[in-house]
Amino acid sequence: MKVEVTSEAIRKAKLVGPVIYQKHVKGKAEVGELVEVEGEGGKLCALWDETGPVRLRVLFWHECPGSVEDAIREALIRAYRTREANGSASWEAYRLVNSDGDSFPGLIVDVYKDLAVLQSSSLAIDKHIMTIAKIVKDVTGAEAVAEKSSQRVRAKVGLPPREGLLIGNKKETVVDEEGVKFKVSIEGQKTGLYLDQRENRVYAERFSSGSKFLDAFSYTGGFGLHALKAGAREVTFVDEDPWALRVLRENLRLNNFDEGKVRVVREDIWSYLRARLKRRETTEVASYDPPAFIPTKEKLEEGMRDYMRLYVYALKLADPSSVVMLSSCSQPFTRDMFLWTIAKASYFSNRESRVFAVRGASRDHVFPPGSTYMEYLKFAALSVF
Repeated sequence: MKVEVTSEAIRKAKLVGPVIYQKHVKGKAEVGELVEVEGEGGKLCALWDETGPVRLRVLFWHECPGSVEDAIREALIRAYRTREANGSASWEAYRLVNSDGDSFPGLIVDVYKDLAVLQSSSLAIDKHIMTIAKIVKDVTGAEAVAEKSSQRVRAKVGLPPREGLLIGNKKETVVDEEGVKFKVSIEGQKTGLYLDQRENRVYAERFSSGSKFLDAFSYTGGFGLHALKAGAREVTFVDEDPWALRVLRENLRLNNFDEGKVRVVREDIWSYLRARLKRRETTEVASYDPPAFIPTKEKLEEGMRDYMRLYVYALKLADPSSVVMLSSCSQPFTRDMFLWTIAKASYFSNRESRVFAVRGASRDHVFPPGSTYMEYLKFAALSVF
């Protein structure tokens, strides 16, 4: 099937992100059908979609393979080879397909050793989900493949949630992350584990030895478990989610960590931080990894106030010469906004700070050079005085 697309849309798809919208397309195809476009600089191959205003999800900048199955296989093998090149395919847990980042827009694939989890935000991807699952199994060797398509962006475009096993009967597994074991279950948030913070969690080990460590918004224990591995003398985990804290305790047992060094607190983070500040109970090393306070551009002003409030607490609670790690996964909150908010928080808390590392998502979260909107994760490590 061939359709007409404006040259402006083709340039934007190639330079910025691999989707083309209805206003730039003439013609029609079936949802999930391969569509070939002859355009500026050669041919492109896309899946026809009718999710919101999106009509074409660009897979390749060359002519289409012989079938949809062939196209999916080529795209997944290409994604896997990228992870082989950067080393992340050797990890027990990694992102195999990063949606737009792998020119497979609308699809996320996370691999947890013998369990792969798919996430779709597109009618076209929904239509081929079983084909995708079978090829993911072939490419990765996963024993089971599940779908967990219940993310906010799916609801925003009017698609119902879809969850369940597609292949096999495995709903959970245990993965090793540089010497720290994590239980992963498809019943949790996201696809099972926040893979984007993997390399930042490992990085945090280098200044955690011997410390009293606070893991705020701990979820199932990511940063704090790595601190214990590095030899922290005490770690406090704080989260509101009873399910996450139950899995955290399982993770502590899996790793045989001394629970005498651990405090697990189920409490609203704002109440906890206010009370801790009132007690003048400071931190030596701390990680603050909140959920997205700015899920959409409309929430920017409100969310920036929450980040400011959190960062002021973090700096006020820090011991002199201590380390504070601050994270944001809000896409509209740019790197410049993030660093400027930290600067203002230092001013309002009357504390000096020095940023010694600014990092992003782990290397399995690949993206094209022009798709800067995919650099949603910001992580900063600070010395506080």
